[in-house]
Amino acid sequence: MRHQKRVKKLGRNASHRKATLSNLASSLIEHKRIKTTHSKAKATQQFIEP
Repeated sequence: MRHQKRVKKLGRNASHRKATLSNLASSLIEHKRIKTTHSKAKATQQFIEP
């Protein structure tokens, strides 16, 4: 069971997930707004805010 697992996998392997979150975070910082899915937004939020 996945009780208390912190990583949102987003249906990708580790390197693709890292690249996706990095690109979303840089776009958010650069443009102040992004259009994405709810789960990717939540994962990016955890990626940016400690």
